[in-house]
Amino acid sequence: MSPRRLLPACAALLALLVGCTPTLDGPAELRIVAEDLPLRLTQEIAKRTTEGAPARLAEVERDVRHMLSRRLHRTAENLRKRAQYLETLGRIHAEQGDFADAEAAYRDSVEAWRSLPAADAEAFANALVQLAGIHYRLNDFARASGGYAEAIALEETRLGADHDDLLGLLSIRAGLELKLGHAVEAERLLRRQLDTIVRVRGVDRREAASVMDHLAEALSLQDRKPEAAELRQKAKEIRRKLCDEC
Repeated sequence: MSPRRLLPACAALLALLVGCTPTLDGPAELRIVAEDLPLRLTQEIAKRTTEGAPARLAEVERDVRHMLSRRLHRTAENLRKRAQYLETLGRIHAEQGDFADAEAAYRDSVEAWRSLPAADAEAFANALVQLAGIHYRLNDFARASGGYAEAIALEETRLGADHDDLLGLLSIRAGLELKLGHAVEAERLLRRQLDTIVRVRGVDRREAASVMDHLAEALSLQDRKPEAAELRQKAKEIRRKLCDEC
């Protein structure tokens, strides 16, 4: 075999040996990890919670960073792994109260998921929620609300409009819009949440009464006091009825 023909064959063999998969994207490389470190992190946090033992977060962080320093080609699988381990790094920082570093790691994780042509919708939505939660802790309510809005769109497609998880996200985002003084948007979200609860579970529910109270707050901010008072009265009647039935 001539040297010219031998070189491509050697390159292909080397790619197989090191675990790299050439793609149409070319030789662009990404840092990825190959060990199940998220499970270790969860176990360490659980030990701290249940046993009072100190979580060895520094050790897990060292291993995550070591694995992220490895370089492989830009493939969908490698992007997925990179997103997962950046999210793990974000969790480590958040557990230690380093919210600025957590925000950076979660943001990179979200961008890795976003770059995938067919991202895992559940994992992508979870990363968006984690990043939005960090923005909330940093008092960046506008960015937090935007993150929850994107997660809501993904979860509605994946789970359907009536799913409990979606109702929870709607509630959180409505609260953020109230903090931002966006009463009209908060009203829209709360009415959607209330309509779903009433349609799926019935009106005589504690969660319906709670949403009515928040909706009354949104109406009060719009100087719609009579409507707000009517909703608060309905919420009281629901709670009274539920107490009478106990």
